[in-house]
Amino acid sequence: MNKLLISLFSVGILSLLVIQNNMIFAQSNGEIINGFLQNIEVTNDKILLYVVDNKGNSYSLSLVNESKIGIETQSGERWIGNINKNKEELINILKESQKNLEPFTITSSNDIITNLVSYESSNIKNNLQYLGASFILLIFFIFGFVFIINNRIKIINSKLNI
Repeated sequence: MNKLLISLFSVGILSLLVIQNNMIFAQSNGEIINGFLQNIEVTNDKILLYVVDNKGNSYSLSLVNESKIGIETQSGERWIGNINKNKEELINILKESQKNLEPFTITSSNDIITNLVSYESSNIKNNLQYLGASFILLIFFIFGFVFIINNRIKIINSKLNI
């Protein structure tokens, strides 16, 4: 019984170490910009966005029909689609986001936006470390509980055998 518990514990620890040492990379075919909308200009077939990042760099990027958009405003409104879905509604949401200084994450290629999403500040690598630490604590509690129950069973068996 104890050898089984030790082997299960060892496998659990090793698997957590392997998970935490792996790197997770997002596929990126273009430049990633985290910033705020500075200005919005509308033309017939595209929307020109002027973006400033957290380092003060300014970008002039085109939002075209092929751009994928996912925005969540401070009011909780979610908008997913592209310019063809509803151009006027998208412009209103972008203006509201500009007014509220809501950050965006933009993936661009050759000054054309491929993806525009509300800024996500969570870091999956940090979250995996917290998840790993919580699993380690859970494993300790479970094995401690099994150990205590096992000792109590041994004590009861020894009392019954006397």
